[in-house]
Amino acid sequence: MHTLLLQWLFPLLLITSFLSINVELSLSQYEQHRNCSEDIKCGGIRLSYPFWGENRANYCGPPGFEVECLENVTMINISSINYRILKTNPSAPSITVARQDYWQTVCPQTYENTNINFSLFDYTSGLTNLTFYYGCASINLPGLNSTSQTCDTNNDNVSYVTRSPPSDPVANGYCKNGVNVTVFRTAALTLEANPMTLQAAVDGGFELGLQINNVQCNSCVESGGTCGLNTTGGFSCFCLDQAYATVCNATAPGAQGMSVPSLVILL
Repeated sequence: MHTLLLQWLFPLLLITSFLSINVELSLSQYEQHRNCSEDIKCGGIRLSYPFWGENRANYCGPPGFEVECLENVTMINISSINYRILKTNPSAPSITVARQDYWQTVCPQTYENTNINFSLFDYTSGLTNLTFYYGCASINLPGLNSTSQTCDTNNDNVSYVTRSPPSDPVANGYCKNGVNVTVFRTAALTLEANPMTLQAAVDGGFELGLQINNVQCNSCVESGGTCGLNTTGGFSCFCLDQAYATVCNATAPGAQGMSVPSLVILL
């Protein structure tokens, strides 16, 4: 009796194990597809590939594109400087960012030049630098436009230029520090005519192009997949049946929707 029972149960256990493994794999692929299909939504900004963070897993985009939603502000760290994402342009693709340490102030805690990772981003056209000088011996140096402001953070007076001065005030010992902050060129030209727009020029930020293969991701999405990374850091198209290198296989089981194997027992 026990032998007959085992003979009947053994194939059932094999089938059940096979079903369990396939269901687990199907759910795993579905989870990757689902996680990377959701946008990050924060403060009116929507972000998808290559960005990740918040509700998007780290395999949904490359390193360097992680974002956070802090007090309803979308933030990204680029070369150790925090930036607010003000606007997105998916078709370019590009983002408009503004330095968080200069947001609504020209008196940061530390003095760091704007610097980006050129393997991930590049400057678009129509940009220029504002250069802020701190701790100057006089606020009326030739070529400098005084803001008539003293920074409470470090007790330094601050001046700025929209164009390079005849000589470097820091190298000549007239000022202690100089910081380049990237802005739109139109904002800098407006600033030359109206110094009252200084903070508006800084808070308007500047545009960065994204160094990603937009065509590759678009092809993946058009095939029904979502874009992300494989375990070696290369591009991966997450589909409902499995991950592919480029696009989903339309003829693969589950490519058009998640399916779970059926179990039929013949008695």
